[in-house]
Amino acid sequence: MASLKKILFRTLEQLGKEDFEEFKWHLQGEVLGFEGIPKSRLEGADRTQTVDQMFLNYGINSIKVTRNVLKEMNQNLLEENLSKIPSEPTGPRHALSQRNVPAESRVPAENRVPAESRVPADQWLFSVRAEFVQRVTPPVLNVLLDKLFQSKVIIKSEMDSARNKPKDDGAREVVDAVQNKGAAASRVLINALRELDPYLYEELELKLKQNLEECV
Repeated sequence: MASLKKILFRTLEQLGKEDFEEFKWHLQGEVLGFEGIPKSRLEGADRTQTVDQMFLNYGINSIKVTRNVLKEMNQNLLEENLSKIPSEPTGPRHALSQRNVPAESRVPAENRVPAESRVPADQWLFSVRAEFVQRVTPPVLNVLLDKLFQSKVIIKSEMDSARNKPKDDGAREVVDAVQNKGAAASRVLINALRELDPYLYEELELKLKQNLEECV
């Protein structure tokens, strides 16, 4: 099954230019109790960037928000198609559906165990390095850089260097820099990623599990 981001992207592709601009206008206001996305983050945003901003703001609830907005726009066919997509995952992923609650509360219990109790955090980053570089989105990477700088994991020159490079090169640079600083620094990046993009975090966890099983 396609990822939720791809599903939303394909849905937005079916909106014409004016309808797409109206869709973004709705996102700037409160939807289903969620705060709107600032106009500055949506102005000029294409469909891919809009999906990224939605997942930053709503997380797993992006499907619910999209359906609600499509109803407001009388885009009933698109809304009906999305209604067939589970708005929340089942099983242990269910906890990730909560967006505006503390990170530790919305992560499955198995993932609330400190990374080093299962595998050292720097080894975690090393094991999923390629997937992180490929799949992290520019908006998430930018916020990660801010959080790493605020936590004094990286210095301003490291943040600026990664930010001024193409996305993949910047992601590669920051993950290598953080990993080389050891497990404590790596844990800051992992926890920030878990908060900002729980889906990517979970996919990296699954990849790590696969890597460990292959080593057995």
